[in-house]
Amino acid sequence: MARSLIGLDVGTNAVTVAEVVIGEPPRLAAFGQVALPRDAMRDGEVVDGAAVAEAIRRLRGEVGIRRGGVRVGLASPRLIVRQVEMPVMSDEDLAGALRFQAADLIPFSIDEAFTDFAILDQYQPPDGEPVMRVLLAAAQRGMVEQLVEAVESGGFAVDAVDLIPLALLRSLGARSGFAGAEGIVSIGGGTSVVAVHENGVPRFVRVLGSGGRQLTDAIASSLDLMSDAAESLKRQLANGVGDPTVDQARAAIDRPLGVLLDEVRSSIDYYRNQPGAAPLSQVLVTGGSAQLAGLIDRLGGLLGVSTFAADPRSHLTIGDIGFAPEELPRLDPYLPAAVGLALADPARGPVMNLLPGGRKAGVGAANSRTKLIVAGVAGAAVLAAALAYPVMQRRDERDKVVSETEDLVVKNAQLQTDIAGLQDVAAKQVQLEALQGQVQSVLANDVSWWTMLHEIAQTMPNDVWLTNFSGQVDRTAVAPPAPTTGRAALTTTTLAQPGSVATPTGTLNGTITVEAVGLDFPAVAGWIDGIFELIKLDGVWVSTATKSQVGANTEIVQYTSNARLTDAARSDRAEERTTGGAQ
Repeated sequence: MARSLIGLDVGTNAVTVAEVVIGEPPRLAAFGQVALPRDAMRDGEVVDGAAVAEAIRRLRGEVGIRRGGVRVGLASPRLIVRQVEMPVMSDEDLAGALRFQAADLIPFSIDEAFTDFAILDQYQPPDGEPVMRVLLAAAQRGMVEQLVEAVESGGFAVDAVDLIPLALLRSLGARSGFAGAEGIVSIGGGTSVVAVHENGVPRFVRVLGSGGRQLTDAIASSLDLMSDAAESLKRQLANGVGDPTVDQARAAIDRPLGVLLDEVRSSIDYYRNQPGAAPLSQVLVTGGSAQLAGLIDRLGGLLGVSTFAADPRSHLTIGDIGFAPEELPRLDPYLPAAVGLALADPARGPVMNLLPGGRKAGVGAANSRTKLIVAGVAGAAVLAAALAYPVMQRRDERDKVVSETEDLVVKNAQLQTDIAGLQDVAAKQVQLEALQGQVQSVLANDVSWWTMLHEIAQTMPNDVWLTNFSGQVDRTAVAPPAPTTGRAALTTTTLAQPGSVATPTGTLNGTITVEAVGLDFPAVAGWIDGIFELIKLDGVWVSTATKSQVGANTEIVQYTSNARLTDAARSDRAEERTTGGAQ
């Protein structure tokens, strides 16, 4: 018997369920939707658990799904999704490394979060070790636990808590023979999802805290209507040409609709501006609020690419779900999320599970699962700061050189005790001095980026948070003395003492670039004041600052800040190595 899975999308205005029989193509075996009371959900999170549970009980009864567990979707502005680059390592080591780095990647304590990760792909940089791109997801415990409790109170067992953005990619994303990147925009009642992928591999994910409800509220306020009446009027805007009431409603939503679509455009532009981002070929639009007359054309004009209404049924066969054939097109905006949750197949895209408790413990758990998606996509953009990899790579290189040098120092000291009988000491000496030169080059002007990040975090204001950090330094060191060659070298060459390194010379030539978000412009000023206190940095300036609105009442400032490194930024690793050698 073919295996079937059930996806449950708990949205702002309704609960939607889809049972899908796995196959090629998948078959939709059951589908249904039940409305939710207003304010039962807010910003993708459960507010009234009892109301959500009651709607789910009704849905189970009406659709007739009474067996098995469900995969529930999560979409909230507080859902954190980050893409990072890590050295190639085992699944167990990766889980531990991500947990160690989580404090820098998510804005709340790892102990208060449920997390999971998926390996997207691997690639070989031209001048480095192989790396893998990893997608990390995190959600606060309370948010996930409330959702699971409401669903299980409604009579379903929860098998997994997946991400709505990934579900949309699995149900709608083009994967075969598609050139460039594809955007998917789902405009719901209280939240909107923006995702960009390349052949099913996500490259950008963002959940916006705005949707169709803001438009309904604008109509209700402008025309002094109850919310239900305003919602009904919003659905009639395609009709009623010349009707004063409809015209007033259109005017009422023009500004909030513009703000919502501009947030979508800004999100997609963020992806486009990433280094190595593939050209955006098209955008698919779905979600209940995407049916608003003229919305898709207006968004396409803003984005400057072909923009279409998504067609989820082109990826499915439709079984006997209780709808006449002529009724099926009106289901299209509501199918993708629930169907994608049921399509829990890594071959279709990343599959995650933020399920709390003993059934799935998240990053760091002994049984934490990873998913590998085979994708030959080169030069893709990284969504967020990959802070761990450059530091780890540099540390590994340094330790390798230091270890090799110290081994040779020991061997050379032993050879000096019987120097008259050795004919290859000169060659060994040259080799040793060359390796010592490498150590000097690595350590002479070394910078501890990890320490610098820690100090920046201690000085910056509480209303500012980092989204990206990069640093670079032009390493210079004293060149090792030219070795004496020939037989005379056996008696005239002086061996460097273990642990000795060159004294750094000249001014440290390096810079840092920080991308950050503040709650307002005074927060940006506070950032500058705080960074000026660090003696390791000089010449702090803000090169760009853009103010934008998030949600209905919140504004943020996204800015880029740069600074020069001072000599005080040099690490003490050279001194530590000298001290260690003396001991």
